[in-house]
Amino acid sequence: MVDSNDLKRQHTPVVTPVTTVTGPQSRNLGYSVEERICHVIDESEVELKPCEIARKIHTPHKPTAGQYTSVRVICARLLQRGLVIQPYPGAYCNKITYGVRFVPLMLHNVRLHSNLSINVKSETITEVVGGVTVKVVFGSERKKVSGIISCDAGMSRDACLFAVNRWFELVEGKLGFCLNDLVITTWELNKDHAGIRIDGIQCVTKRDLYGMIERTYQKEENLVRKEWKVSTPMSLNKFEEAVSKGLAGMEKAQDIKDLKAEVRGVWEALKFNNSRMLELGRFVEAVSKSQLSLVDRVVDLERGLVVLSNSVTKLVEVLAGNQPNDKSKVSRPDNEADGFEYVR
Repeated sequence: MVDSNDLKRQHTPVVTPVTTVTGPQSRNLGYSVEERICHVIDESEVELKPCEIARKIHTPHKPTAGQYTSVRVICARLLQRGLVIQPYPGAYCNKITYGVRFVPLMLHNVRLHSNLSINVKSETITEVVGGVTVKVVFGSERKKVSGIISCDAGMSRDACLFAVNRWFELVEGKLGFCLNDLVITTWELNKDHAGIRIDGIQCVTKRDLYGMIERTYQKEENLVRKEWKVSTPMSLNKFEEAVSKGLAGMEKAQDIKDLKAEVRGVWEALKFNNSRMLELGRFVEAVSKSQLSLVDRVVDLERGLVVLSNSVTKLVEVLAGNQPNDKSKVSRPDNEADGFEYVR
């Protein structure tokens, strides 16, 4: 006979307590590499690169080259499946805004205008879609239509071009024809850096190449914004080209300008150095010539001394030859009577 308690024990599942461990100890659990990568990305407050993810999931050991490659491949696979987000090439996160260290380059405050050949009524049309403000202003006094496309958070390239296209639609809907001489007067780009602060100053502004103004300031409590304002008028095609390239072309032009200025400074310094070297060479040449002339004078003086010495020697010899050496030819006068007789 089977006891009912034994039957209950047989059909009751055995529950094993599971302890959830986060952080470096999670690698000791039976998770796959893909699950651990997702866990690390979810727990991070900022975007991570594959090398950072590999170091986190393999800590305290240093990952090998194969493990780095595996993490990179798995991250790309997770991105294709839509499980992670890539704010910029080479980094992964699961947040869209304010959770990454660097966000892509954004556009805002695009100002544009066009001259009209007809009389229009003064009117302002404003449309706000998704935080983007499209404003059209018709001026009857100067026969001009102008506008501004603004967004405090910034617009991507596609969003900005879509807003410009919407501005065209509003203008054409009012006028009934297309504009031909549209000019982009000013536009701004910005890049936000989250999680940092600027202490001691509120804003840093400097003027760059082609009238571009660069400004860095504290946008929010833990958000620093760096923006560039381009004040060079350009056509719509030039604007699209500049937006597509971002600041790469401008930064390259600025680097070329700085390089030219540096080369010019080095060239001026080289010219000054060459002039100083030329003066020094002339001075050394003059000193060497004076020294050579002094040596020639010394040589001439030595020759003169030798000639003078020879002349003195000859003079001494001549003088010595004119003096009487035979004492027998010397006699005393007759009036000297000393009792001796001298023989001549």
